[in-house]
Amino acid sequence: MSKLVDSASDPAIPTLAAVLDPAELVKQLSMCEAPRRQWDLSQGVRVIVLKWKRASRCTFEIALKNASGWEEKLIGKVYAEDRIDIYQTMEELQQAGFGSEQEFGIPCPIAFIAPLRLLLYEKVPGTRARTLIVGPSGTERVNAVERCARWLAHFQAEAPRRGSMFRAQDYVRGLEEWFLDSGKSELPFAYKAKNLTEQLNAAARHLEGTEMCAGHGTYTCGQVLLTERRTVTIDWDTFNLTDPSHDVARFLVDLQRMALKYFGSLNALDQAAEVFLKTYANAGGSYDATSLAFYRAAICLERARTDVNKQNPGWRARAEMMLDEGLGLLQRDKVG
Repeated sequence: MSKLVDSASDPAIPTLAAVLDPAELVKQLSMCEAPRRQWDLSQGVRVIVLKWKRASRCTFEIALKNASGWEEKLIGKVYAEDRIDIYQTMEELQQAGFGSEQEFGIPCPIAFIAPLRLLLYEKVPGTRARTLIVGPSGTERVNAVERCARWLAHFQAEAPRRGSMFRAQDYVRGLEEWFLDSGKSELPFAYKAKNLTEQLNAAARHLEGTEMCAGHGTYTCGQVLLTERRTVTIDWDTFNLTDPSHDVARFLVDLQRMALKYFGSLNALDQAAEVFLKTYANAGGSYDATSLAFYRAAICLERARTDVNKQNPGWRARAEMMLDEGLGLLQRDKVG
């Protein structure tokens, strides 16, 4: 049984140490009543940590043998809180037509091991849409963006509506509280953040009453896996009920951030954004232009907040750039 990883503690995720203990993980898997799964645990398991968000969740790959002797790879997520609701949502999505054989799908949920707060689901082979979008092939970029757009339109039309309500006013209030409570008012671009927050607060009051649909919550091309015949979206930690414009806006702002990172300009992937919106609309997707501008501007403020909090090299320029973009989006919406 292989040594796993550096098991540095994370007190906010109380079961993390147990998940990273080979003996305990095998013990829990052996008691797991996972439908459609028969594992040979006699040779143990191998675990590779993929992403660790401290005080929230840790994502890792589990490799083990199945009954036929072939290696099977799963994705595990251990949470700070009981998140059986994610497993239940994934089960409902499977039953609603997003299964393993469908063109538009999600990973197959396998089990939620309550004592470990551990979600297990299949590892889907495929290429991240993000890889193709920032790659050198214009044809592959367009194809990837189109497939992301069609998946989202299908999801919003067919997925069951469950989860907490994502309200525009609450969202902006959270961003405003961060700015006021964290002492960021002395930043050289603080007046822009204040101006954007005030405009978003005013705009949010007019968005109440919008018909809600199923929401992914953090829909970007980084969450989309492409195979030859399937488009699969992962990471269901933030599922919700939301304005359809919200997930559209997240995708578009993420395109801008990728454009800045890989090509040096927020506008370098504007053509891809146009293809996304056109394909989304042609596939039956619907968004309100004012709502879309609002959510894009709010997400720009959110991304500026992330830049300020992380303070990676170049953070000041990126944060101010996002604030300028958010203000510009609201201004263009007024003029339009």
